[in-house]
Amino acid sequence: MDKVIKVINLLKIVIILALGLFSTAGYSLSSDWAISEKSKVRLISPMTSSNNNQLILALEYELEEEWKTYWKSPGGGGFPQKIIWNNSSNVKDIKILWPEPIEFEILGLKSIGYKDKVIFPLIVDLEDNQKQTNLNLNINYLVCKDVCIPGSADIFLNIPSGDGEYTDYFFEIEKVLSTTLNNNIDFTPISNFSFKAIENNNSVIFDIEISTTSFFDDPKIFIHTPFGLPVVDPINNYSLDFQKLNTSLYYSADQFNEKKFPIEIFFYDNNHSFKVEKSVEIENVDKNISINTSLIYLLLISLLGGFILNLMPCVFPVLSLKLLSVINTEDKKIKSSFFITVLGIIASFLILGAFFVILKQINISISWGMQFQEPYFLMFILIIISMFFLNTLGLFQINLPSFLSSSKILNSGNNFYTKNFFNGFFATLLATPCSAPYLGTAVTAAFTQSTTYLFLIFCFMGIGMSLPYLIIAFFPGLISFLPRSGKWMIYFKYFLSILLFITIVWLLSILNNYFNYFFIVTFTVLLILISAILKFRIYQIPIIISLIIIFFLTPYLNSFQKINEENYKSNNWFDFNSKSIPEIIANNEIVFLDITADWCITCKFNKINVLNSKTVSDFFDSQEVTLIKADWTQPNQKINKFLKKYNKFGIPFNAFYSSKFPEGIVMNEILTEKQIFETYNKVK
Repeated sequence: MDKVIKVINLLKIVIILALGLFSTAGYSLSSDWAISEKSKVRLISPMTSSNNNQLILALEYELEEEWKTYWKSPGGGGFPQKIIWNNSSNVKDIKILWPEPIEFEILGLKSIGYKDKVIFPLIVDLEDNQKQTNLNLNINYLVCKDVCIPGSADIFLNIPSGDGEYTDYFFEIEKVLSTTLNNNIDFTPISNFSFKAIENNNSVIFDIEISTTSFFDDPKIFIHTPFGLPVVDPINNYSLDFQKLNTSLYYSADQFNEKKFPIEIFFYDNNHSFKVEKSVEIENVDKNISINTSLIYLLLISLLGGFILNLMPCVFPVLSLKLLSVINTEDKKIKSSFFITVLGIIASFLILGAFFVILKQINISISWGMQFQEPYFLMFILIIISMFFLNTLGLFQINLPSFLSSSKILNSGNNFYTKNFFNGFFATLLATPCSAPYLGTAVTAAFTQSTTYLFLIFCFMGIGMSLPYLIIAFFPGLISFLPRSGKWMIYFKYFLSILLFITIVWLLSILNNYFNYFFIVTFTVLLILISAILKFRIYQIPIIISLIIIFFLTPYLNSFQKINEENYKSNNWFDFNSKSIPEIIANNEIVFLDITADWCITCKFNKINVLNSKTVSDFFDSQEVTLIKADWTQPNQKINKFLKKYNKFGIPFNAFYSSKFPEGIVMNEILTEKQIFETYNKVK
């Protein structure tokens, strides 16, 4: 009996070893690596054999660091891989599937392609699925870095006929196939897709309109035609809910030698992935009006939004002080001073635009008002506003140091124009946290469009904000409608000083998120000392500079650091960083999200007038809405990524979420009680 048991146990061991030796995890089927300079390539198979009419194989490339190879339409320079399979047997056709590429620049030309490791699935049509397939491929390709090197590979692989086993490459190939685009747009959330090619003024414009039941999130569009078109920056225009996208791509008409041609449009974003193939005929249409309709709309929005900024509490005192400063001034000087202020406003908007372009180029997350997340910027603005405040109280007049005011560059001994320039400059910086409701669409477009569009939009924002100054500059006689100098100016200055004092308190409240009350006390003492020096005309610039340096050094002292506290102590609101919206709505709960910041004026307005109102608070309680608040006063990468998902570059951001609407319904920047109730009824 013992011998029988030993034999059975021995058989078990043999069976286990056999299963281990012949399990699919150990199978592999690939060609040898064909090695070229800076690259190597081989053919891999997901199955050891196949009896289907089609084989799924893949070409695997490995490139040395920073070297690239090209997509099927490489753009400027380069060429895609070419496969010659004439010497293969049992092969009817081979089709390459192209994974999602990236854009890069080589030798000053924009191109499209791949880097590091890339796998290209191959669809191989067989002549007879009962025969062995012998693949003999000759592949020519190009790899580039600072120079370009052609690569050539001869690859051989035999695929037997029959029921095969999975190989080690199966899951890797399947992963690439899952991201390779499908021609069936019905399997995506896309509800409408239209494409036109229009010729106008020696240009051919590809006009693409797409609608989705989801929303667009960082879309990328790649075009393949027979003409080898260059890589151009698309001009993207979104609807307010980001469910409609209009994209225009501009090419020179001499790049097309046919009016009718096949085209492939590849579309990728975080919510969509599809390919459209169609035949296109270029239409001769005067596109002058329609081509710029969306651009004109954005520029008008930018212009109007910039103008409204003058009425914001952050900016209104600057405009008012400007008007007061030129009462009883001769028309010629009024013109000059207002034009210089306009120059300061527009220059500051363009500088902001250039700053954001640089951040985009180095892939740093950008947002409107992000400078108010930097304590040193807030400290700088605090000092400037404090000087304006003391000036409106009549304690001193702001004058440049003599060595600057005597400079020929600064108006030959008169600092009047220089002060006007910086009035415009600082008004722009102060305007950014007030602008979300009026510039949200324009700012979003600027951050998601080409660099040219960004500068155009920022320029028109500056022109819009400059409109009151331009009107006075062209019609200086309008100043005569203001009362002449008198006591009313003193009282009006006191009124402005109240607005500026409120701005100072607001800035200090933001800084209180970074530093404790010792910082506020130190600032107050330093401000009193500086104002005393200026009041008594002790123009000792080194002393003032020393006091300002001390002020900017205070953040380095531990005694001024804020002790970390819980962000939200209210029982009604949960912290965004500690809660997961998908987990909450999975329990059939409804979520209301509020992304806010202490520096966001519109957020404060929404809180006071809507979110903290008794009607809305009672409604949230009665409906058991889960309230989540995200504080963006200080930089927060989680909030940055969340906003970017919705193509939002500023706040306030408010949205309802439910199991029916897991992506949420985003609300307007300025909230109303009616909007709260209506949106809730949609998501419940």
